[in-house]
Amino acid sequence: MIKKASLRLLQRPAMPETVLPAGIYRRSSLAEDLDEAGNSGCTLDGPLLMNILVKYFHAYVYPGSHERELDLKDVSLLFDQFVHRRLGSDVLEDCGELRRQLLSYGFALCMLADLPKSAHIFKTIAEAGPMIGGDVFTGLDIGSGTGILMLAMSVQAKRNGFSGVSLVGIERNQIVAERTNDVLGRMGLGNVIVADAKKTDSYGFLKDRQLHYVSNETLPSVNHSLWKEDFIFISKTLFDGFPEQTSYASFFPEAVLVGRSPSEMLTVLDSSNGFQLHSEKYPLRLMKPYAISLSGVMTPLEAVGQEYGQFISPSWSTALTRRW
Repeated sequence: MIKKASLRLLQRPAMPETVLPAGIYRRSSLAEDLDEAGNSGCTLDGPLLMNILVKYFHAYVYPGSHERELDLKDVSLLFDQFVHRRLGSDVLEDCGELRRQLLSYGFALCMLADLPKSAHIFKTIAEAGPMIGGDVFTGLDIGSGTGILMLAMSVQAKRNGFSGVSLVGIERNQIVAERTNDVLGRMGLGNVIVADAKKTDSYGFLKDRQLHYVSNETLPSVNHSLWKEDFIFISKTLFDGFPEQTSYASFFPEAVLVGRSPSEMLTVLDSSNGFQLHSEKYPLRLMKPYAISLSGVMTPLEAVGQEYGQFISPSWSTALTRRW
């Protein structure tokens, strides 16, 4: 009895606010929000982007909810349960199966749950203009996670007048890939395969296909060397193995500023150099990323999403996970 009472004292209470302010939450389904975002005359402002992100988060945990109007309290409860997935919390009492799911998809959901950065990146991709036309927009997402960047590509395709969209994601975590494939499949937005994006034979589906857009967000976090993640290795595989398929593609990130330090050997990697460093003065794998280009603006990694922080409730600013 005493032990049980002690454990109760360690329980974290529910968050005091909804994840988004009630004033910007829309009583609409995710499907309706995406239709609106796909209209080229629609402004992709902070409130609309935040609605898309939090509703997609819910749809990822509860596949099929993209077609329903969700209550903000229910969406916020799920975020609350996610940030407390490893802790004792009132909001996870008797929710063993949900806790297991949140832990299983935790890494992928952490990326999405950084709402300010996710909004900034989503807007950059959704508002991009492809270099080539055609009837069907073809997109590739490497390290797909929840597939949120594939969602952004689908909005880009609609905003640019494509009649169809063909999206493929590559994800090495089988559990995450299967869930993302299920969620996107229900929404008619492409498929995700389990593969190692550093291997040429993982891209067999690219034969005779011209890519409009490629997202590769496999960058390490601030102050970590590039070898910590697969970005430069994947880029080399893609550019060396599929030069024709990528020749007219646009990319996220558009460019990456890397260096030995914030002031030494700073170099811009982009599609013109295959996101590679051709000088042998210092190994690229030992360099660190400091900024990425978003909509043509070189933005420090720590500054990505700053302008969107105003659209989440104050108590959530420190509770949400971080993308980098």
